[in-house]
Amino acid sequence: MSEEIIENMEVGAEAVPKKNIKKKLTKEEKEAKALFERKLLIDRVASGTISTVKDKVAFILNNHNEARNSDIKLAYIFWRTFEEEKLDGKEDISVETMLKLTKQITLSRWRAKIQYDYKLFLADEDVQISRGKLQGQYKREALDHKPANLPLYQVFIDETGKNEEYLSVGSIWLLGYNPGLIIHSMEINDWKKRKKIEYEFHFSKLSKHKLEDYKDFFRLFISKFPDIGFKVIVLKSKGLANKNEAIVDLTFHLLHKGIIHEHESKRAPLPRMLQVRIDDEELGSDTLKLENIKERISGQKVDGLHLDVFEAVSSAKNHFIQAVDLFTGAVNRKLNFPGEPNFKDEFAEFIFDSLGFDITNLDSPSEDPGTSIVFNLSAKNT
Repeated sequence: MSEEIIENMEVGAEAVPKKNIKKKLTKEEKEAKALFERKLLIDRVASGTISTVKDKVAFILNNHNEARNSDIKLAYIFWRTFEEEKLDGKEDISVETMLKLTKQITLSRWRAKIQYDYKLFLADEDVQISRGKLQGQYKREALDHKPANLPLYQVFIDETGKNEEYLSVGSIWLLGYNPGLIIHSMEINDWKKRKKIEYEFHFSKLSKHKLEDYKDFFRLFISKFPDIGFKVIVLKSKGLANKNEAIVDLTFHLLHKGIIHEHESKRAPLPRMLQVRIDDEELGSDTLKLENIKERISGQKVDGLHLDVFEAVSSAKNHFIQAVDLFTGAVNRKLNFPGEPNFKDEFAEFIFDSLGFDITNLDSPSEDPGTSIVFNLSAKNT
């Protein structure tokens, strides 16, 4: 299926959902189309690859829970975020200025499509009821009430070491999710174009002749996102009967311990919304894994923590997924391959040096809230 939007009509800067006049789709075709478009939208929002009005509306809904409940707030935040140059620095928006901006009805239509067709970034329960859209299974699965203007924990997760002595789950914690993310993601894409790099950055794909490009990418990434945090949880795999279940357990503990660490260190105190994204591998298993993790986190009833989007996303254009892959791969290299060092060991050491990360003593994690941290479960299993 191509990425064309059958139900769109582009009008200047606007993209207004219209009825399909070419073909009446069956219910199954509509559901398949919605799932396809939903996946594309999730990937773009998670990677900061934002271009269309729909992408921008989704970006606002992802980052501003109050915009999910109010089309007026959605429009105001949209204009202030993406069309500031049309406002001429004025707080009050005149009728003349309004005519230059993307129409509120356009934004409302995209909000409705994203929430009702894609089931993403849903409004609070009482708002859904007032809109007449909360029913059936979605009423049973309604989101909890959230305070307005909640900041985020946005966590990107990767796993490694299934067949090695140590099993590890690594993560990147993004705490400031704003339009700068779009700019910085574009800058990294531009760098790749200048370098004529068409491949993704994955630790397992590292070769000697790509070593310097890998270093440059990671160096550029952390320079563009200096406030991110890296966390990893480690467990000796000896005696584990089911590695997949162990990964679910480790991911849960990583998130739970990470939230407590961010809150108690005052780096990112609660209340916040938690968003979790993993590299997509297999739709069914990814969905089940995330639902299990989400249910366990919910069961902890952490005061001030509100669970939001838990999704599998493509790594293709997502610098966060690729960066956490490199970080987790470096941890795996250090723990599980103690033989004669080569270029992969050099890259792993480069990552640790760049982050000020010390993994030589798993029982002594750094207490600096701005740097990486290791949660070690292995001592309980030795």
